[in-house]
Amino acid sequence: MIELYWTKNQNLHKKVEVLLKRKLSSPFKISRTENGKPYIEGNPLYFSISHSRDRAVIAICDRPVGIDFEFYDEKRNFKRIAQRWFTGREQKEIGDCAAYFYINWMAKEAFIKMIGGTISRDITKIEYFNNRIIYENKEYDVAVMANFTAGVYAVCAENYPYTEISGADLKLFRLRKGEKL
Repeated sequence: MIELYWTKNQNLHKKVEVLLKRKLSSPFKISRTENGKPYIEGNPLYFSISHSRDRAVIAICDRPVGIDFEFYDEKRNFKRIAQRWFTGREQKEIGDCAAYFYINWMAKEAFIKMIGGTISRDITKIEYFNNRIIYENKEYDVAVMANFTAGVYAVCAENYPYTEISGADLKLFRLRKGEKL
């Protein structure tokens, strides 16, 4: 099960709590790993948050999950970033295409969030090539969705095939009667 909730970039942590209360029948506590990744203590439900400008997306899954979302900006100096953080093979695949840069970056950052890593430590250990994540000589599925007017997002979920990730249940976050932020 993977669910994605689109929302405004306001009160995100409270919105996560509301969504988790809907899913869990018992009280829960959200803690953070040493790298800052939030998780639910003692419960097999996972979540990830990403935001860009005034929009955000929350992913909830029954396995470790990571999501990254960003609005597309073709004026961004992506070549400098790619030269510093991407492998030669990735740089060649990206070429002069800002769209390919965004797809690559979103996939890598979603994977880092899934494993609970950090960008500064893990970005150069990950390669996104030929629509796959390669990390420590293993390949992983990632779903990258691109709508270059609305933004680019990528979802990684541990041991989920691409077809299940790309078929994630997309919803708008809405409060139900009696729920409060």
